[in-house]
Amino acid sequence: MTTPEPGPADPTPTDPVPTDPAPTEQRPHWATPIIRGWLVLAAVAVASGQQLFDNWRSGDGLPPVGALLIVAGIVVLVALIQGVIGYFQWRTTRFRIDEEEVRVDRNFIQHSSDRLALSKIQSVDVVQPLAARVFGLARLHIDIGGSKPKTIEYLTRADAYRFRDFLTTRAHAAGAAVPGTGPDSPGGLPAEQPGPAVASGSAWQDRRVDEETIVSVSSRQVVLGTFVSGGFLFSVLMIAVGIAVPIALDVEALSIPVVLGGLVSAGGVIARTLVKYWRFTLLRSSGGLKAVHGLTTLTTRTVPVRRVQGIVVSQPLMWRITGLYSVRMTVLGVAGADNDLDAATLLPMGSADQVRDAVAALWPGFDISAVSTMTPIPMTGIPARARWLRWFDRQTFAQGMDDRVIAARRGLMRRVTAVVPHSRAQSVRLDQGPLQRRLRLATLSVHIPGGPVHLDCPHLDAGGARTLLLDEMDRCRAARAAELGENGAGAGGHGTGTVPSPGG
Repeated sequence: MTTPEPGPADPTPTDPVPTDPAPTEQRPHWATPIIRGWLVLAAVAVASGQQLFDNWRSGDGLPPVGALLIVAGIVVLVALIQGVIGYFQWRTTRFRIDEEEVRVDRNFIQHSSDRLALSKIQSVDVVQPLAARVFGLARLHIDIGGSKPKTIEYLTRADAYRFRDFLTTRAHAAGAAVPGTGPDSPGGLPAEQPGPAVASGSAWQDRRVDEETIVSVSSRQVVLGTFVSGGFLFSVLMIAVGIAVPIALDVEALSIPVVLGGLVSAGGVIARTLVKYWRFTLLRSSGGLKAVHGLTTLTTRTVPVRRVQGIVVSQPLMWRITGLYSVRMTVLGVAGADNDLDAATLLPMGSADQVRDAVAALWPGFDISAVSTMTPIPMTGIPARARWLRWFDRQTFAQGMDDRVIAARRGLMRRVTAVVPHSRAQSVRLDQGPLQRRLRLATLSVHIPGGPVHLDCPHLDAGGARTLLLDEMDRCRAARAAELGENGAGAGGHGTGTVPSPGG
């Protein structure tokens, strides 16, 4: 926005008049074909080298020079083909970001044009794979909900951060300016009111100086959570069995597949947790919440607060020793997420205080760690007669509700607490099987969209379950009415960017 010079025909010179941003179409970074093709080239080279190594081990001896030249020629040919295809893909791809929409045109072989209205954007994520970080590049993921996220790859790191900040600001706070953008900037964004420049981040941490750190998971917590997880301990057990059993039976051949399987499994656990969530940080920015994490691939996820349908706090058996918990979410409309993006994770691992801070940032005013059971609302267990169905873990089941949420707790080996705001419940169901009817028990289920959160209250007293069902239906209607009333009061814009509390 700019303010024009006052003149005779301008009776209100103080009213801002929008200017035409006149953004230009741009191509992705010239190194995009290199980043896209290096994995294919590396795979061909590794496969060829592995084949030559296997031949040498089988007793065929070292391959002749001619065979080596043929393998090298195949690798070069694949590199040339990949380079030509990548060049034409890059040459025929253009994108444009203006005040109204994001447009991405791809005209290689199959023509396509994606047009994303800024008002429909739900989240914008920045992913920096290892090869892209070497070149100072990043991939932009734009999620509009209900479909696969649209990507722009690859951009310079500064441009990716700048575009992300601009889009999230426009999506969550209409009309707000993003410092450091303009038609003369490298990103070519629309001009805004002048303001102080804000550093966007680096290759090691995507954090602006004006952002607040809510939770920062230490390297000790990540390492501890990884190496005491059930998957890693099972892998270690496989390796130990693969070594000890053949020695005891004097059968060496049995150890190779078991040990290799254990090593592969352990490597997978390390890649999924330690590498993926290294230096996990949850930040509060002008556009809402964002999570930054990753050792080799640096990932920045925008947490779509308004689409969170519920959360589940879990604590595996071995994590009880370390005092760690994890928090996952069910997010409406998440589909086709990238492997580097885990939209369902709010906190991969953390202490009880960190869980409290993360959930309070998601739902202001809601304290999930007020008591040791990790839920502050009054909880009621299931009747004693339910021991005929759950004789070994009856004492772990409990449920309760307050004016904003309904919660259920269960789990003997793995403690799980599911919490759903009343306004997010889509339906409530009461089930009663043959044995439950005999014992005057019933199960209450609260339905929300598919995801990691499942809220069931099994084996309740039948009369109490019916009362709870009717009570929950009334609370759901009241919560939705209150939420619609607040949204209606603020109609006329895209929102203020504030984070809603559960139920409104």
